[in-house]
Amino acid sequence: MEKSLFSELKAIGVDEETAAHVQASLNGERFASKNDLLAMQKLIYEQSEKVMNGFTNLKSEISGVRTELKSEISDVRTEIGGMHRQYWITFGGLITTIISVFAVNWYYHL
Repeated sequence: MEKSLFSELKAIGVDEETAAHVQASLNGERFASKNDLLAMQKLIYEQSEKVMNGFTNLKSEISGVRTELKSEISDVRTEIGGMHRQYWITFGGLITTIISVFAVNWYYHL
């Protein structure tokens, strides 16, 4: 079981010396010394620092994605605005054509 603890500590990125100290400090047949406690504290500190760095990297990635998403949304809004204006221009042209056809038709029927 202790060898699996050592390998698990190595798998999460703990250096060999610290992993060996932690494995030795968890041995139930001997008392933990001050150095063993310091090794455990060092391990906890290193792992919490890695987690915080991971969160910082994740936060910067999320910030980049949000900026890119805002840019894409702005592009879509611009395109939709252009389509909206084009709709009203086409609608106005249609109404103008209908009115002019009715006006010409009315003039020749009088």
